[in-house]
Amino acid sequence: MKVLEKEEVENLERMIEKNYGTRVGLNQFLVLFGSEEKIWLASKEIMNLDMRKFPVNSIGMNFGKIKRNDKVNLTIEGSQMVGKLATKNTVALDEQEAQKFMQGSDVKPQQEINCEYHNFVIVKSGEDVLGSSPLTEEGLQNLLPKSRRVPI
Repeated sequence: MKVLEKEEVENLERMIEKNYGTRVGLNQFLVLFGSEEKIWLASKEIMNLDMRKFPVNSIGMNFGKIKRNDKVNLTIEGSQMVGKLATKNTVALDEQEAQKFMQGSDVKPQQEINCEYHNFVIVKSGEDVLGSSPLTEEGLQNLLPKSRRVPI
């Protein structure tokens, strides 16, 4: 894992702002870049520990993944951080659609807010942020991991 420099964190913040219309203060975290283009956030206090004493595969919270063309696929937790303030690439689901989405089905959103097709969007239901998925003309392509799905 690589700790991102201040300029790299600012570039990531710009990507998030471009994709979701809001600026997130990632400089308060230790931002790491791991394998498979994954972005991890951890407390800066972790730098005070002697990490050689611990067998570590990853540190902190998985925030998302950088995709081609500066698209950012946020995890559920990353979506919750960004989604409350997002002004673009956000979709709203009604309660029935939200339940289907959380069970792993593709759904057609009730409302699209400043959305760009073939980009990742933040999925909301009421005040709840459910995650992030790619949006096409047909609807949301559900990429929710099986381990995070709600059973039928």
